[in-house]
Amino acid sequence: MKRFDVAVIGGGPSGLSAAWSASSHNANVILFEEHEEIGVPRHCAGLVSGEGLKLIGMPCKSSFIENKVHRALLLINGVCIELKKMGEPLYVLDREAFDKEMAERALYSGSNMMLNTRVKELERKGEDIVVKTTRGSYLCRLAIDGEGAKASLAVRMGLSGPQYRLPALQMELRGASVHSDEVLVIEGRKWAPGFFAWIIPLSNNEVRVGLASIIGRCDLLLKRLMKKHPLASKVLKNCAVKRVYGGTVVLGSIKKAFTENLMVVGDAAGQTKPLTGGGIIYGSLCGSIAGMIAAKVVERKAKVEAYEEAWRRILNIEEKMGLLIRKLIAEKEKDLARIASLGFRTKLISLIEREVHYDYHVTSIIRKPSLLMLSALILTLVNPMKAFKYSLQAFLS
Repeated sequence: MKRFDVAVIGGGPSGLSAAWSASSHNANVILFEEHEEIGVPRHCAGLVSGEGLKLIGMPCKSSFIENKVHRALLLINGVCIELKKMGEPLYVLDREAFDKEMAERALYSGSNMMLNTRVKELERKGEDIVVKTTRGSYLCRLAIDGEGAKASLAVRMGLSGPQYRLPALQMELRGASVHSDEVLVIEGRKWAPGFFAWIIPLSNNEVRVGLASIIGRCDLLLKRLMKKHPLASKVLKNCAVKRVYGGTVVLGSIKKAFTENLMVVGDAAGQTKPLTGGGIIYGSLCGSIAGMIAAKVVERKAKVEAYEEAWRRILNIEEKMGLLIRKLIAEKEKDLARIASLGFRTKLISLIEREVHYDYHVTSIIRKPSLLMLSALILTLVNPMKAFKYSLQAFLS
């Protein structure tokens, strides 16, 4: 049986970051990816900030950037809110090219990779772990599970999965009439119950359009959006379908992301932004933390639980408060238009544009007293009872 220090399961951004980080800290790493090629099949909307790319150590390269956007239109019950991105633009990733770039980084740092290799089972053996795959078994000191939203291996090892899994569907279309630097976000249970829909430009006439929903039926909801939504139906009229792919949006982190010789990262751990479901930056960041700590555990300079402490310290407030806000949006949809109107009149929207970090929505609000107080005041004016309830929940969390 071949032996390695660290086994990484999954060749997405979180797993690739874990492999890169562990091997950069002198661990002998092997990564298993069930598909024949990194980055295939495609996943997610692929919208990230330049600040986020720097955070995970990935310099912005034209080889994996499909487009840049500078503003978003948020459509809520007939109200349109324009949000400008100050500073660096948002980048629309070619996920296949981006993942391959991350794989090259991991390989260059010394990681080994086995493609077309599915991990069937994990089994503890003393202080080690046996990784059983479709191409043999491997004895490792630690495993890092970045298998994605299904989290089946983590569950079989006694851990829970993410709190919420929302079915999602996305299409790439040709022939759309959109502005190339403008993202459309459509809120409302009429169009995407429990979440939202998006239209992201890839070029002047190509877009990614998709949605996630708590009720499933994403194919029917997406067709309905494209045919009947007042704005989406116009910009997507007569489009040709280029590509279709499904997926899962994960919200709410796993209760505990480690056990004796296993760490869980990325979607499998629910490490996503609670307001948008985006997981590239958070998953990659947590993967890097897991890889670094795994290398230290191998050297007996750290314990596995140090991983839990480290990533929770960074994301805990963002996740808890973000989930409360996402719940509020779903419950009080009819009040969103009034909140938006008050936001314009009180200059809250312009304050959000200047002060809110794309990757740390809640934390950046909390750190700006003026923004926090103005947001609380508007919510209180719209719905005093809800304002009290959510303030109490935030305090208790």
